[in-house]
Amino acid sequence: MDSRTFPKEVGGDLANRTFLDILIECPKIVEFVDTLWVVEKTTGIFKDFYEYIKFMLQNPLVKIEHQERARAFVKTVAEDKIPSYMKKFCSSPRV
Repeated sequence: MDSRTFPKEVGGDLANRTFLDILIECPKIVEFVDTLWVVEKTTGIFKDFYEYIKFMLQNPLVKIEHQERARAFVKTVAEDKIPSYMKKFCSSPRV
């Protein structure tokens, strides 16, 4: 499933990207899916992506690598632009 690709018609940050590429390059999207998506409310390729993210993050090494990327990501974002689901990756408390 690593090579599964979102169609260009999806648009936005997911268009033409593989599941693996998003897992490695987009910690904000990965955390959004892991934290906020509900399996019963997803269908089609989005359900496949949800299941892929959940499965991959069960691997402790993949989870640690994701957390490191998420910590690096929040350092690049202004405090007032950090989504609530990403705040747990801030090294200092950011409200």
